[in-house]
Amino acid sequence: MTQRKKQPQALELKQIHRNRVIIGLSIASTVVITSCILYSYSDDNPDGQVDVAFYQNTAQCEADLTRQQTEYAALQQQYQAGQLDEPPAAPQMQVSDCAPQMLAAQQEHDKTAPVYNSIADCQAEGVQCEATPQTNQVAGYRPIYGGTYIDTYDTSSYTYINYGGSQHRVYAPRPVYQSMNPGSIVTPYGREITQSTTGRVSVPRHTTFAAPARPTGTSATGTIRGRSSQGFGSSFKSSGRGGK
Repeated sequence: MTQRKKQPQALELKQIHRNRVIIGLSIASTVVITSCILYSYSDDNPDGQVDVAFYQNTAQCEADLTRQQTEYAALQQQYQAGQLDEPPAAPQMQVSDCAPQMLAAQQEHDKTAPVYNSIADCQAEGVQCEATPQTNQVAGYRPIYGGTYIDTYDTSSYTYINYGGSQHRVYAPRPVYQSMNPGSIVTPYGREITQSTTGRVSVPRHTTFAAPARPTGTSATGTIRGRSSQGFGSSFKSSGRGGK
């Protein structure tokens, strides 16, 4: 990514309305779930726009980074020829970063995607769903991975992943889910965004927030439900608390 400039893509942000599904749990479990559904945020402007990268798979990332490297090389030649007053900024990522970066996104999805007792409960959130892998600690149904946002300008969000027998530093991935509506994705905070373009995009800032923690235990519980008319979209206050 050579320069941090606003290049908005066609976006449509809307709130998903759905009824809250109540799953019978013990009083202690209810307390745990309640604490997990009330979130705190450090950003008082969650719907403000931010420039990030969006990829659904490694191939898209590699194609975009290859294009960026080609453009950067051309700009370097122009600068050296005296055709540009300032040197171009090099891309924040290399093509070789794509595979570990996307693996980190899939692992984050496996870790944080909400899990439901039935596929009907899962689909009620407006997302496409699948059975959880056998290796998942919680059996049930979860939203299908829909890609990840990467804020390459946030140098404080580095994380490390074991890839190819060594540690690789990657940007903190922010996975999203496949919506029931074609051409859209759903964030972990229950917001639907029209997303038909990969590479650099301009999206609401809350897409870069870390996904809420999934309740622990053996019963599928999920974490998205309850954020409709009384949730993140409508009750977010300047104090930075939302979700219900």
